[in-house]
Amino acid sequence: MKTEHHTLADGRTLAYSEFGDPEGIPVFHAHGGPGSRIEGRIFDKAAQARGYRFIVTDRPGMGESTYLEGRRLLDYPQDIAELADALGIERFGVTGWSGGGAHTTVCAYAIPERLLFNMSFAGYTDFAEMPGAESYLRSKMDQTSVRLSKSHPRMFQFFFDLMGISGKVMPETFYRAMTKELCEADREIAADPEFKEIYLEEQQEAFRQGSQGVTTDAAVHYVDWGFRLKEIPCRVHVFHGTEDFLVPVEYGRNLAEHIPGCTLHILEGEGHFFPFKYTDLIFDTADEEIGKG
Repeated sequence: MKTEHHTLADGRTLAYSEFGDPEGIPVFHAHGGPGSRIEGRIFDKAAQARGYRFIVTDRPGMGESTYLEGRRLLDYPQDIAELADALGIERFGVTGWSGGGAHTTVCAYAIPERLLFNMSFAGYTDFAEMPGAESYLRSKMDQTSVRLSKSHPRMFQFFFDLMGISGKVMPETFYRAMTKELCEADREIAADPEFKEIYLEEQQEAFRQGSQGVTTDAAVHYVDWGFRLKEIPCRVHVFHGTEDFLVPVEYGRNLAEHIPGCTLHILEGEGHFFPFKYTDLIFDTADEEIGKG
């Protein structure tokens, strides 16, 4: 995996890696949180076989991308649009997984004229349009962290300090603890050696610069996105498993309720990690959106 670096107009470095078919249809993929460009490895073989060029950036403060103070979800579409211009790409698809789902969804509002398709996998909704959204989170710790992100940001960051240290110093213990909180479908995926290798490497890369970037990346999900979901003018495909214990399926349903052109794909019995085994569904949907026969 080769890492490239692009200098943005504001002087920041945006790190990215490419996967799949280098001559294929371009797709900018937003990794989960915590996460990094390494997540693209999961889609590499399928993207190559199906003729898609997957470009995965490190979001600010993670991996090798420069931290951005006070960033918002709406900064992401501008970053990838600027990178697309530098790469000579006029139109492209966007996908995002987990914490990357919301970053992808806002592209449908901010840069609809650039998009071939928009797909969110197990992503968040706008908490401003879902009163009590944090109450749907399965873990009491997750519910508390949402409140801490607003009232005690340093305590909120401390949670990620511990996560980063655990993943680096005790990766096996960290992984076992993570899998205990998953549904059966996710535990089966987590038992796959390839998935485990990519997941642990991606997590460690996310904390390369410490926890500041990871903390900000989580916090931007819990504030108003800056527009109303009904203002999104193009189609958005939302995929969500009914047994997702990390990002509740109610978030996907809320997106479908508020986005006029939303197509909701409910995956019965699946959890948070379904994209690892549902690559055919993902690329079939992309093919359909662009009329690729």
